This record gives sequence, structure tokens and C-alpha cells, in this order.
Amino acid sequence: MSRARGAGLEIELMTRVASQYYLEGMTQEAVARSLRLSRPKVGRLLDRARMTGIVEITVNVHPDIALQLEAALVSAFGLDQVLLVNDQSDEAGQRASVARAAAGFLERQLSDGDVVALGMGRNVGAVPDFIGTPPPRASTFVSAIGGSPLVDTGVNPNEICRRLAEAFAGTPEVLYAPAYAETPAVRDAFINHDDVRDVLERARAANVALIGIGNANDDSAVVRMGCFSVAEMRRLRDRGAVGDILGSFFDADGHAVVDGIGDRVVAIGRADLEGIKCVVAICSERDKGDAVLGALRSGMVNVLVTNLSTARTVLELSGRS
Repeated sequence: MSRARGAGLEIELMTRVASQYYLEGMTQEAVARSLRLSRPKVGRLLDRARMTGIVEITVNVHPDIALQLEAALVSAFGLDQVLLVNDQSDEAGQRASVARAAAGFLERQLSDGDVVALGMGRNVGAVPDFIGTPPPRASTFVSAIGGSPLVDTGVNPNEICRRLAEAFAGTPEVLYAPAYAETPAVRDAFINHDDVRDVLERARAANVALIGIGNANDDSAVVRMGCFSVAEMRRLRDRGAVGDILGSFFDADGHAVVDGIGDRVVAIGRADLEGIKCVVAICSERDKGDAVLGALRSGMVNVLVTNLSTARTVLELSGRS
């Protein structure tokens, strides 16, 4: 039997076992008898069916639980709104769920004449995938931070800007500059360039912002992009940094952490975000509880979109659970 044929039969058997167990409600013993397999073999096939994606398990939490958590976060951090989604078993599925909720918020929120400032990252970059077919909006979408040649196109703020503008039939305004310059002097040269300065001024005047929350780990996005070295990130952590928004790092209490790195970022700043009426932070990663907590305490965020387990973690860390 060829290897491809054998793999096909194995997939068929996994599917049959999973169907009988999950869809028909049969016990593993009954499945084993039906298919003339051993009970341990059925267990192994079910495990493989989950690992290979044949079976995806979603736990739908009762809406009342989500509402209670949303209300607790709003009360604890003075937020305008919190949108929580169910936990998913895989990273891609979790990001999709959170992005779908953020897309729905934008569709409800945006009106003609609105200006939306946009950050970078995989979470923000997933939002355009879930915009439906809303009526055209005469809205403007503006990059609030520069990009990097080392990031995938889909997470680059300029590409996100273009895709969202296309989805809403709005207007994109992109920023042709790096996220982080090599030195403060180079950053100042970018900031003072007419085109860059005009786009950043437009982003500062936005009435809506959609941003991600970064962490301060050695494998964080800004390290992978080559913006920071591991040594620089460790130095930031030594000063208490737990995360960042648009390159503005903060500690668990939300206080700014300045270590000679923030003066290299080409983006709107913390004070600019605090002046935007509706700042939507989106986070799908379960290991960013401390970063989300710091972001909520910073005063830069007033709408949070995340998953239930992250919400619980943030409340536990804050002592509000």
C-alpha cells in the first residue's frame, strides 16, 4: 500500500471514529465494538483527530458569565466598553474570534467623516478579514506608526490601512517611515519630513484608534522585526516594562517606561492616544495578561476586545477577581 493511500485511510478512520464519538454520542467502548478496534486505539485516534484539526472543540460559555466579566472590567478600569469572546483551542482560531468581534464593533461604530488611526500586528491585521459588506463610509484610515521590511505584509500598518479603507470604501493615508529609526537623530529626520509629519498629525486628530498590545518578552514582535535587540528588551524589563502600545512601553501599573528607546519610534505618542475619543485595544494571546493590565491602567485604552481567559487573568492580577 502506498504511503499516500495509507494516510488517506488513517484520515478516514479518524473521521469515522470522531463522528461516532462526538456527533452520534457513542461511548469509546461502543465505537471500538462498531469498528472492531481496541479501546486504546479509539482513544489514540480521537487524540490525533484533535491534533490534526479534524476535530475542533469550542466551549460556548453562557452569555451571563461574559456579561459579568465585561461589567467587572468596565468598573475596574473605567472603560467605555469591553467585548469578550469565547476561548478557542488554537491560536489562529482565537485570533479570528477576537478580530471578528473587533470588526463588528467598527461596523457599528464608524460614520461618515470619522478618522481611524491604526497600529500594527497580527491581531489588528486580522480585522479586515472579517469586515462584511457595510454601507460605504466616507471615513479615513491612517497609519499611526511606521512599518518594517521584516514584518509580514498582512501585519504592516500601511497594508492594514489600505485593506480597511477598501472594506469601508473609505480613504487610506499611509506612513512611509520605519516603526523604529536607528537613532534619535534619524527618527527626528523622519518626523520632520513633510509627508510623515502630515500623516502623524492626521492620526493624532483621529476620533477612533484600533491598536494591538505588545509584550516585553525576548521573542516579542518588535524583537522579531529587528527594531530592538534582546539586550534592549531585557533592559526595558529590568525597568519594569510589561508591554507596549505603538512603541510606548509601560509597567504593570500603566506608568511609562522610558529607556532611550521610545525616542526612536516613529508613531503618535501616549499623550496623543489619550486624546483620542475611542481607542480600541485588541488582544488574543493568553500570555499577555500583565501587558493588558498595564495597558488598561495606562489611560490609553477605553475599549477592550479579548477572550474570556485573558479577562479573568487581568482581573486576578489586578486583585479584582
